[in-house]
Amino acid sequence: MKKILTVLGAILCIFLFNMKAEAYQVSANVKTKRIPIGTKLELEMANPILSQNIAQGDMFTTYLTRDVRTTSAIILPKGTPIRGTIGTLIEPKMLRRPATVYLNFDHVVAPNGQQIPISAGLCEDFNLDSKGGIVGLGNYKTYVKGNWTKSGDIIKKTTKWGITSGEDLFKGGKYLVTPFAAIGGSVAGAGYLVGTTVADLFKKGNEVYIKKGQIFNILVLEPLDIPVSE
Repeated sequence: MKKILTVLGAILCIFLFNMKAEAYQVSANVKTKRIPIGTKLELEMANPILSQNIAQGDMFTTYLTRDVRTTSAIILPKGTPIRGTIGTLIEPKMLRRPATVYLNFDHVVAPNGQQIPISAGLCEDFNLDSKGGIVGLGNYKTYVKGNWTKSGDIIKKTTKWGITSGEDLFKGGKYLVTPFAAIGGSVAGAGYLVGTTVADLFKKGNEVYIKKGQIFNILVLEPLDIPVSE
């Protein structure tokens, strides 16, 4: 019985040794290609992101829109998934302060199926804050500027109306009608400016929306080593 167990043990050892040897041979054939720091990757968003409908930790998926390659070989083919999670969320607030969403890029799915951690950040294509968060378009200052423009348009239109209407009444009538029209336009324009600007104080800012299929770029912040078989 002891001899049988000894023989079986020896067979098992040989079997395990062969498995390790085969594994070593496979891994020995796997090399890596480096994507250097500062490389820009163009991505396509696979699913829409709306700040009011997401939560921190939610996952999202993007895909490479073009091959990443060296002069002689493709490191990551077009369509490679790059996945991430929603980071910090800042809700929109009054005074037209917009929402802010931070995206964390977690890993790249290499051609062999391995998930390779990635350190990357948004570099353009969005309205970004100083920390790389996506900020909803528009703010209180933007809306006030728009109110000024619309107020000015009201004054211009009423003044133009005064000139045209005055001339229709009698020759030289524009000199009589236009000043009154301009005053009326100024009052109306000022009323519009004050009213809308005060109203904007109590309105929340815009949400962040990234549509499905939106193209944008990220910047590789640490070297990325991708396994490739040769």
